Amino acid sequence: MRIGLFTDTYTPDINGVVSSIVTLQKELEKNGHDVFVITNHKAARMKKEGNVLRLPGLELKWLYGYKLSTPYHFAARDEVRKMNLDVIHVHTEFGVGMFARIVAKYLNIPVVTTYHTMYEDYTHYINRFDIDEVDKVSKKVISTFSRAISDSAQAVISPSEKTKETLQKYGVKTPIYVIPTGLNFENFNRESINMEKVKEIRHQYGIADDDHVITFVGRIAPEKSVDIPIEGFRYIDDPKIKLLIVGGGPQLDELQAMVKKYHLENHVIFTDKKPREEVPYYYACADCFVSASLTETQGMTYIEALACELPVFARWDDVLKDLVVENDSGFLFDTPQEFARKLIAFFALPQDERDAFRKRAKAKIVKYDSKVFYSKVMSVYYQAIDDFEDAYEVVKIKTLDDYVRIYVENDKEDQPIKILIRLDDYFTYKIRLHTMLDRYTVADFQHKEIRLEAYRAAIRKLRIKDYTRKEMMLYFNRLPGLGKEDVEILLNELEEKGYINDQRYVLDRLDSMQFSLTGKGKIRRTLLNKGIDPEIIDQALNNFDDVQEADKARKMAEKLMNSVKDKSAAMKKQTIIQKLIRQGFDGDLARSSAEELDFSGVDDSEALTKTIQKALRNYARRYQGVQLRNKVIAYCLQKGFRHEDVIAKIEEMEWQDE
Repeated sequence: MRIGLFTDTYTPDINGVVSSIVTLQKELEKNGHDVFVITNHKAARMKKEGNVLRLPGLELKWLYGYKLSTPYHFAARDEVRKMNLDVIHVHTEFGVGMFARIVAKYLNIPVVTTYHTMYEDYTHYINRFDIDEVDKVSKKVISTFSRAISDSAQAVISPSEKTKETLQKYGVKTPIYVIPTGLNFENFNRESINMEKVKEIRHQYGIADDDHVITFVGRIAPEKSVDIPIEGFRYIDDPKIKLLIVGGGPQLDELQAMVKKYHLENHVIFTDKKPREEVPYYYACADCFVSASLTETQGMTYIEALACELPVFARWDDVLKDLVVENDSGFLFDTPQEFARKLIAFFALPQDERDAFRKRAKAKIVKYDSKVFYSKVMSVYYQAIDDFEDAYEVVKIKTLDDYVRIYVENDKEDQPIKILIRLDDYFTYKIRLHTMLDRYTVADFQHKEIRLEAYRAAIRKLRIKDYTRKEMMLYFNRLPGLGKEDVEILLNELEEKGYINDQRYVLDRLDSMQFSLTGKGKIRRTLLNKGIDPEIIDQALNNFDDVQEADKARKMAEKLMNSVKDKSAAMKKQTIIQKLIRQGFDGDLARSSAEELDFSGVDDSEALTKTIQKALRNYARRYQGVQLRNKVIAYCLQKGFRHEDVIAKIEEMEWQDE
């Protein structure tokens, strides 16, 4: 296979990305593949060194010497064409990474991308004044950008589960494969390391044979939190324990000043940047390793240290799972004080116990063998090529008012598939006639179309009548093809655009319900059933005028008085109170409103006569004689009439028992 590795950082740079690329390159070449590296250098002209093509780049000294190149080079594109690549593997997102994606589209080559860097942890480089709003906007931009670049590939390689979860949080739809970066253990095997050179390095930095050394290897920058172990050495009095910091970077001067401030010059040693091939010797100089970084996508230095049989001191991070186990392959700490305490305790252990730590440390990194790494990456390459061959071509585009309908086809479909997409997707994916879309993108568009149709149907529904968020949620839940996440997205979009607004709904509903002589209690129950937040309801009801509420209760009581018939005056009053309470009025207000009613004109005698006549109509067919009489009496008593009045009225009606 002919493979292009595109990256903004490559040898002689020293960092985790370069380590990953070089390891992969060597394993690919070892297994007979043709590998081409497309990178950049600090120069104005393109340069070719064997299978390495270097594009012109500008060094950004404030960003640890990162070299940035323009995303397009006509001459370089022609050079890439000559490589006749089967797959493009992108390792960085800017400059060369953008060029890789442009070339891949132009030359119709499948793309695999590895997400090496957690950019959220690097916003301090642009947010120099630590402004919350800048940080928030930066992370939003990173989320959107990361999703876009990942979804432009056929496959994404994540070095760890932690990184995969972050990409999924960003909304990446492209398949994500977790493949920890491999390591060539031969370079870090103590048996193959020249120990004479190790002694020379220790002597060079004034490290005695009986000194205990803990080392840090990596970029000296804020995201690596190198200040924490330095701070820890303020709590270590033993002059034989020393910290060896291997690496360079933008924070080097600041940390050196920190060491002087705390008078730790005899404890903390800086080496500045070292060539990649010499790094194993610096690991071999030490008894253990430390890193307080929480920004790693995988943490290659942890793996390198463990491969060199160094127990690791670290702050807990998801990438350390199964690597650094407390009291087994290392120690975990949260504060500088805890780091110091555990480091002192470690060096106080007998030599045989510390040797046991070394053996357990090395046993943790078997799965990171470069051969396993190579095998897994090759599987992803083959999968990406297969997926790319299943890609669809855009054969027709129809522009609608706010949407675009595209028609796509491939050799496996009998006829074109038509999909309705949003304008923002149309422009984001730069869709034109003959644009190629992989099957994951098409599947994602088809799913989005279900959501889009649901959204359009909801708009039509809401233009006729207002609904609450809960009511619209129930509506969406009844529609086929929508999951929980889809429903949440739809509801949030409707709210953002003002189509649903529970606060506005409450105010509108209160206005209408006030004129229907409905009490606050019933209004509250009705709105709760609509799914309105109780706080929103209570806040709105607190604005109700108590005088208006009492006036509504009186009017409703008067209305009910005329509708309650065939009952005694006392029973009518009780019935009105119960109905007022059911109508949502407070119990005290219901009673006081009923008490204000004038029942002086109510003729209980006439009402009793009508009640007896009604009871006779109800029971005369089933009962006779005494049984009928008793049923009538019981019925009248239920209507609130007194027993003596009922008996008197029956006698007055010349009742005769048969």
